Amino acid sequence: MEKPPEEAQYQAAYKQQMLSQLGIMREKPNSKESSKQEEQEKQVAVQLKAKEETPQEKEHRLAKMREFEQKHSFDKVYKLKKEVLKELKGLDLTDSQRETLTKLEKALDTEKKDHDQQKKEEKSQNGFVKFFARKNGAHSKTKQQDSHKVER
Repeated sequence: MEKPPEEAQYQAAYKQQMLSQLGIMREKPNSKESSKQEEQEKQVAVQLKAKEETPQEKEHRLAKMREFEQKHSFDKVYKLKKEVLKELKGLDLTDSQRETLTKLEKALDTEKKDHDQQKKEEKSQNGFVKFFARKNGAHSKTKQQDSHKVER
């Protein structure tokens, strides 16, 4: 199934960001399979683009990423980022690059756990408020009827 172009652009921008953080400038294709070689050639093109990126282009890319993150749910953004990290793990990385990638992935997973915990707390707090609202009679019909009698 083909991804919407907006998601593909976000993934490409995120991948470019990760490559620059890893300090990858050039990747050597070492696979004999044509599909693997084509994929690596695409990666080389993205990596070369990362090397030539001006500060204005970087700022523009980051702004586009922030805009995408605001429009879409955290879960969708997380899923896209995980796909990129999984793809980057398949590259031929040095030990320090692999370690950096692992740290970035752990940070992303921690962010996801924090988000899920916050969501869970908000949900339980809303349930708590509703429970006490019912308990105090805010939603009961007798309370409403009593207030109507007093008004008459």
